[in-house]
Amino acid sequence: MRPQWGRLIRRTTFVGVSLAVIGYALAQGFLLVQRMYGGGAYLEENERVLWQTPLVMALLGMALCGALELAIGVCRKPAPATATARPKAN
Repeated sequence: MRPQWGRLIRRTTFVGVSLAVIGYALAQGFLLVQRMYGGGAYLEENERVLWQTPLVMALLGMALCGALELAIGVCRKPAPATATARPKAN
């Protein structure tokens, strides 16, 4: 059975955007906690977490969602459809 590419793209895009937003919020929280417990110290190399975390979360989520959708599409069997004639109304 052929996968439905439109549905696959739509779902993986939704998953990627959602996880990127969540990843950005987690990265901001990580930097906030690190500054709080680090005595207000600022390390510029920690700023990369702002783009790395959302990117990794979005890409992994999209890959997993796409793989599951394709696996389900391959394994799904078409439902049998029986066509019966309608009785005529008098």
